[in-house]
Amino acid sequence: MELTLPAATLAREMSLMQGVVERRTPHQILSNVLLEAREGSLTLTATDLDTTFVSEIESLSLKTSGAVTVPARRLFDVVRDLPATAEVRLRVLENHHVQIDCKAPKIRIRLNGLPATDFPTRPEAAGGPTLSLTFGALRRMVEKVRFAVSTEEIRLQLQGALLKPKGDGLEMAATDGHRLALIEVEGAAAEPGFEAILVSKKVLDELSRLDAEDDVPVTIVRGTNHIGFTVGRRRIYSKLDDRRFPDYEKVISKDNTKRATVVREELLGAVRRISLLSGDRLKAVSLSFKEGALVVSSESQDVGDGDQEIAAEYEADSITLRLNARYLEQFLEACETEKVHLFVKDEGSQCQGRPAEPVPGLKSYLYVVMPMRV
Repeated sequence: MELTLPAATLAREMSLMQGVVERRTPHQILSNVLLEAREGSLTLTATDLDTTFVSEIESLSLKTSGAVTVPARRLFDVVRDLPATAEVRLRVLENHHVQIDCKAPKIRIRLNGLPATDFPTRPEAAGGPTLSLTFGALRRMVEKVRFAVSTEEIRLQLQGALLKPKGDGLEMAATDGHRLALIEVEGAAAEPGFEAILVSKKVLDELSRLDAEDDVPVTIVRGTNHIGFTVGRRRIYSKLDDRRFPDYEKVISKDNTKRATVVREELLGAVRRISLLSGDRLKAVSLSFKEGALVVSSESQDVGDGDQEIAAEYEADSITLRLNARYLEQFLEACETEKVHLFVKDEGSQCQGRPAEPVPGLKSYLYVVMPMRV
């Protein structure tokens, strides 16, 4: 195998694959990326056996076809800091060594590779029902729920986001048992038989890193054993997870009728500032709702105490809730509107957040945070 391609192009694709490549594994082949050159393109594949990332590079000069695997991290480190205009030549030598040459700057590096035949078989999800939408819609969904995915290893069914068709739209939900993020977008088309799928956190992370334009079409295939995401020339596969996601609709209270409307940036600044006074590892803050205002406060014997009052459209009874500050920050960071609505019921019940104004492309966005016990 011998080919020449822009170093920046190779570096970009290798950068995207770092989240999938296994760093610490007894199986050295899982630390490698598979390079396959044929028919004027270079296909790169990385896998940890649960998630597989495939990318195709067409802007290259191919002299001879072939395939080999090389250490993914080392290859990335070699090419990432080269000048934007640099080109690299990749050649497979005897015993699966790969030589990397660059003319400007003048560099020669040889990496020890492994045979392509040792690399795991690439999964496929072809033949199953598909769902289509734009990358902009998918990216927006991922950004607004990914932070609510559980990271606790004992709660495996919560270590992903549920994606399911809903009418002529698409809904995505994530929860860690303490908060829930739920979003619905317009303009998705699902074939008959496309049922809800659980998208792992790793796949969500990989999708969030992609640099595709908003109007790039995305096709999601629900295969027998795998889910496949095709975004332009890149494909991401993961094993189909049949664990049962909680019935999150039952968690959403219908009794949160007391509404406060606040300027998002003002509330975000107040929460960040006042949470610094919390000695609690969870950074708790109290939200006190009163007529015409919302007071954010926190106190700690080790640090001190403080509060900040901001204007709010609120006309119901006074209520104080103690919430995880980071949970509240993440919703406010993800919400795009100038103002947000906070819906409350009483001091022992959940707080619900929603955008105060319509967001183009979104049917709805809901965030639920359970109160912290004193």
